[in-house]
Amino acid sequence: MRRLTFRLSVPVDCDRGAGAVAAFDRGDGRDGTTGRRAGRKRALRRGTIAAGLCALLAAGCSQTPPVMTSTSLRSVPLTSAFALPEPGGPPVTAVLERRYSNAIQQEILLATSARTPGQNMLRVQLFGPAGPEAGQTSLRQGYLPPTGTGSEMRELLPGVAMKRSQYYVQNKYGPFGYAVGRASSGDTCFYGWQRITSTGNAQTWVGNKGSIQVRLRLCDQTASEEQLLQAMYGFTINVFYKDGNWNPFGEPLPPDETLGRSGAPIYPVGSERFQTVVTPRAPEPARAQAPRRRAAAPSRVPAEAIPQPPARPAPVGPLVPPPPGTTAYPPAAPQPAAAVPAPPCIGEAGQPCR
Repeated sequence: MRRLTFRLSVPVDCDRGAGAVAAFDRGDGRDGTTGRRAGRKRALRRGTIAAGLCALLAAGCSQTPPVMTSTSLRSVPLTSAFALPEPGGPPVTAVLERRYSNAIQQEILLATSARTPGQNMLRVQLFGPAGPEAGQTSLRQGYLPPTGTGSEMRELLPGVAMKRSQYYVQNKYGPFGYAVGRASSGDTCFYGWQRITSTGNAQTWVGNKGSIQVRLRLCDQTASEEQLLQAMYGFTINVFYKDGNWNPFGEPLPPDETLGRSGAPIYPVGSERFQTVVTPRAPEPARAQAPRRRAAAPSRVPAEAIPQPPARPAPVGPLVPPPPGTTAYPPAAPQPAAAVPAPPCIGEAGQPCR
């Protein structure tokens, strides 16, 4: 027996299509019928593959490449903000996000009506696994020295003399620091900073990793220092990494041991008076109001000075009595009767009157 062998060459031409040319040479075998059929099937299969490759190449050549920006800063919807101010606080106007190799930063812009240059904002830096969209540069993490906070304030509050608070304060996430200043325009400016991370034995090799850094910059024309400080107590962080090892908040603390215990009375004692960092703004002087002019009381005029109506003339003629059955009016004052001359007497037949 002779065996038949084939040699297949498949030229690929994307313009004219894919063609398959089977060439075989006869080896040891009686006839080449079976070999021809197998060669045709192989050529058809390879031709189909070549046609698919040509279609993919044509689609890749005709597709428009996507447009990419040269910066990693982008605007995200307001609902994607990492943190939100307290209810009734300044509204959120925009959210800018930037990704680093070790963190994601958001600048949550807040509405402002101050005259000081700059933008009120709440900055949140989330340190942890940045994911496939991580940037190339890394973000510094850790506690800031006093010089670090000073450089940040000079950048965000240029020309405003800020004074750091010496009081220990903390919110629901832990301790924080802040500074207050008065701008030349009369605005009260506030800058707060905080680092949220688990400390001590709560942080282990396999759990409670990660941290969150917060910066708050506020300037307002009418708000007091106490009102601006309240924003550091009212904001809420509503984001986290879906990772079992990431937990900068640490384990929740147990309730106070004195709660519910006999012999440990608790009284409804309020907080002490608020301690300011800068001198409170002097209240505006009250506007002097012009005295109201009262209308002068009408002067009393003596009765003699009031003009009297002219007297009516006295009635002339005889007094007529009222009809019978009616109530007689009181008689009027007697008036002298007018003298009426008597008519001349005329006698009978020319005789004189007697």
